Amino acid sequence: MIIGSAAMGGGVWPNSQNWPMEHVSISMDGTDLHAHANTNASNRIELNRFAGEEYSGGAGVLTDTYYSDQYGWVADGFIDPGAGNGIWIERVGSTLGLDAYEGGMRMMRENHTYDAIFGTAGSDDAWQWSGMMTHNWYSASVLGEYEASYRIFVGDQFGDAVAGFGEASVTLYFDAVPTPGGAALFGFAGLAGMRRKRGES
Repeated sequence: MIIGSAAMGGGVWPNSQNWPMEHVSISMDGTDLHAHANTNASNRIELNRFAGEEYSGGAGVLTDTYYSDQYGWVADGFIDPGAGNGIWIERVGSTLGLDAYEGGMRMMRENHTYDAIFGTAGSDDAWQWSGMMTHNWYSASVLGEYEASYRIFVGDQFGDAVAGFGEASVTLYFDAVPTPGGAALFGFAGLAGMRRKRGES
């Protein structure tokens, strides 16, 4: 069962709370990075649409789309990228039509920025992770299967990779499906074969 959109802080916010969390665990062993997610091409996160719901503020980008915030980036142990550095996550490939927006702690949906990230709406492909548990929002406008692959690396304040550190990679899998009671938008998602580098248009 999925909880309905909640009115918090005078607004209406996307559905979230009853979806089980799927953590993308990031760990660091010396200078080596590792990443792991429990989903694969045969076990995809569902993107659902809730017809008639209109979300407040920045969350309006999810109105009339199939979406989910189940995937959450989380630290598995102590991570030290070095003074002045951070952990960056860069989209290296994704299915055409899969969008991503910045989230945060699931219980604080009214405080999320909902800023476009990972190449959505012309945003940069690379996003700096805070190191805190962060559930970003993924959405699509058309039914179908989607996936996104990411490179995880140590970067400086500008997002340039720092020499001497290893990198990790992870692929996230989604399936935009009809939601009971919702009007489905039928179509197929096309694969985008791009591997855009950060900052390219």
